[in-house]
Amino acid sequence: MAADGDDKKKPNLEPTYMDKVDWSKLANVVREPNVVEFKPWKSIHKTITSPMITAWGAKDIPGSKLALGFAYITAPDSVGGNTHAHPHDQWVFLIGGDPKNFLDFDADAEMLLGDKVVKINYPCYFFIPKNTPHCPLDIKRVGKPLIFIDGRIGDEQ
Repeated sequence: MAADGDDKKKPNLEPTYMDKVDWSKLANVVREPNVVEFKPWKSIHKTITSPMITAWGAKDIPGSKLALGFAYITAPDSVGGNTHAHPHDQWVFLIGGDPKNFLDFDADAEMLLGDKVVKINYPCYFFIPKNTPHCPLDIKRVGKPLIFIDGRIGDEQ
């Protein structure tokens, strides 16, 4: 047995949703230098029926390190794939879907963050440090629509 435990089987920490998306069809349009028009895309989740938008970082503008994705959620679902980790920090926001009051939040959700399941029923964001196991994000109940925002800063696509 190796002293550093290399012979132990490590869990697969790749998200399971990666192979469900046709990444070739996800492209915004650069209209001016540093100005990008969003092009909507369809979620892999049947419960998310509104078009989603995403800022793709360097995929949109070379040198850009910020990526953000937005989804409008109206029904319970499990999003974010299986438990996985990333080589970059990540932020997941859950806010009320009323554009006049993002704090009007009426939903119950829980997500694995590290070794703990965190339960929320209030508008918030999760900070997920790089290499931290997280997900799935289980939206258990939706009393009013909410907005899900996924963000990261880094060179990875």
